[in-house]
Amino acid sequence: MSCPQCQGIETFFDRREAERELRSYRKKGPSRVTKVLLEAIRAEGVDGASLLDVGGGVGAIQHELLASGASSAVSVDASSAYLAVAKEEAERRGLSDRVEARFGNFVDLAPQVEPADIVTLDKVLCCFDDVQQLVHLSSAKAKRIYGLVYPRDNLLLKAVLPIANLYFRLKRSPFRVFLHPTAVVEALVEANGLRRTFHRKSGAWQVAVFTRAPA
Repeated sequence: MSCPQCQGIETFFDRREAERELRSYRKKGPSRVTKVLLEAIRAEGVDGASLLDVGGGVGAIQHELLASGASSAVSVDASSAYLAVAKEEAERRGLSDRVEARFGNFVDLAPQVEPADIVTLDKVLCCFDDVQQLVHLSSAKAKRIYGLVYPRDNLLLKAVLPIANLYFRLKRSPFRVFLHPTAVVEALVEANGLRRTFHRKSGAWQVAVFTRAPA
């Protein structure tokens, strides 16, 4: 991967971090906001649905939706460590034949990725600088449902993120965190023909689900 942010993702979300998150998932299940996203998606119907999980981490959304009746999942992640532990967990759950993993920057891989009934990005927008391309390309892949968990653009986070990025600079890491305006994100999704049907704020995060009207 050529982009500095993707290289930062690969080094920051390393094997140690991936294994730590997998242990937490096995013990406690998905995080609180991920559970909110999952329930909102299940309410739209997931039986037989295909899933595209961008930045899927340890595979929580993939494992949960496949267990709820989804037929298949494609996971695209810029962290090889996360893909590795997600694969291990899928094998442990007997789901490996229903999950396809692709390593790399989704923006680069998008032309090679097929549309899916459900597209999810759970805590991904904050790790990517080019929100225009990421949201445009990923929402265009959603046949029915597009689900996001991303930071609220409030004053507190606007003050905190520069401090976090100063830390990364001092550590000589190319990884950065980003706060993208809600209005910009939603406009990009709506431009691809989806409308917001669910929204909830939870701490520093917001959960949004968009659906596409039947043709």
